[in-house]
Amino acid sequence: MARWHFAAVIAAGLMAGSGSALAWMRHGLAPVGQGWTGSAVAGSVDADPWTRARVALSGLLALDRSQAIYFVRTVDDAGRPLDQACRYRVSGGALPGRWWSVTVYAADNYLPRNDDGALSVDATRLHPDATGHWQALAASHRPPAGAWVSTRNAGHFDLTLRLYNPTPGAQADVSTITLPGVARIDCDRGVGG
Repeated sequence: MARWHFAAVIAAGLMAGSGSALAWMRHGLAPVGQGWTGSAVAGSVDADPWTRARVALSGLLALDRSQAIYFVRTVDDAGRPLDQACRYRVSGGALPGRWWSVTVYAADNYLPRNDDGALSVDATRLHPDATGHWQALAASHRPPAGAWVSTRNAGHFDLTLRLYNPTPGAQADVSTITLPGVARIDCDRGVGG
């Protein structure tokens, strides 16, 4: 009976440890500010085993910080989970890198399965106004005009911001970067998600 009890305790410990490790690998990025999370060591030789496992699990965040810095957003500006049933205004200003993009990912870390051809926006497709600010709509349906990121079939989704060839200052301290806002406009509960 003692062996059975010991084996059960070991099995329970392994299951709890594996479950918490998997949860961390899927959602274990550190807050960097303005509702975004990220990792300063993703893709580098300094990455810990859990960060390396997260990269292997998701396929994201694989380049070194001098090549790209990655940020992930799972909530809007009010802290509510991002949901395909809602429309969001993603807006910001100049970002400290040569090029950047914002891409929608479904909860399974894959692009949403739709044929809208609008799963990301980038620095070349968004045209800042006279003050240097830009905006795009993240929504399930294409707007009549303006930049659009399709969230159709994304359910509860996240946004990944990739900042390529970041400036040395951005590499040294990501907290100095003014990251885009994600404001909920409205929701249509008739849309799945």
